[in-house]
This record gives sequence, structure tokens and C-alpha cells, in this order.
Amino acid sequence: MTSSQWFETQHVQPKPQACNSAMGHVNKFTEHCKNLNTFLHESFSNVATTCQTPQITCKNNHENCHQSPGPVSLTMCTLTSGKYPNCRTRQQRRSGIWRPEEILVPIATSPSSGSLPTPHKKDGSGIQYRIVGV
Repeated sequence: MTSSQWFETQHVQPKPQACNSAMGHVNKFTEHCKNLNTFLHESFSNVATTCQTPQITCKNNHENCHQSPGPVSLTMCTLTSGKYPNCRTRQQRRSGIWRPEEILVPIATSPSSGSLPTPHKKDGSGIQYRIVGV
């Protein structure tokens, strides 16, 4: 599997699926329960186009982020219990009305941090953020 195919497997999901099912597909390749994963509900083509934009500094100071040109909804899957292959996850779907002042949220975490920054805006419409590809 190429690195782009692996990225697509781990992070691109045009139609939202339940985390336990979606993560089962990811975990079968690594044969362990992944602690945290984010799925972008966007086409691979659109994600790949974002990755062609100039790199910017991520909120965690890494240099491998790219800002999407528009809003993208995503689902964060967090491991809650289990041992491979019986991994159990909790999911958080994020969506809302998008505004230019929204912050960047990376779609993958570094092994050292293990978590995503929390979006800073929230209202009755949902959580506000933009995604960046890593």
C-alpha cells in the first residue's frame, strides 16, 4: 500500500461511518488498537488538493500542515477500551457554520502529543474549525 493509500484508509471517509466499524478497518492493518484517529468527510481528491497548498506551521509547531480552502466536517474516534481485535471507540462528529476566523485543527497527531487541540468556538450550530492535512 502506498503512503497516499494508507492516508486515505486512515483519514478519508466521504460518508460518515460508525467509529467501531471504521477503526476496525484501520486497525486490521496495524494489528493494534489506535488511540486516536480523525476521519475527514471529504473526497480524497479534495484532500489531496489541500495537500498541494503551501505548508504552514501547525498549532503544535510542526511544519507539515496545509489549510483547507473551505469547511470540512470530520469525526474523531478515540479508543475507550479493548485489545486488538476487539477495540472499542467513542466518536465525536464535528460540524457547524464556518467562518473565516476559525482555527486550524490538524487531522493527525504526532505520537508525542496524542491529542488534537480543542476548537475554540462553539455555538448552537456546532463546533467551528477548519481542517488541515498532515
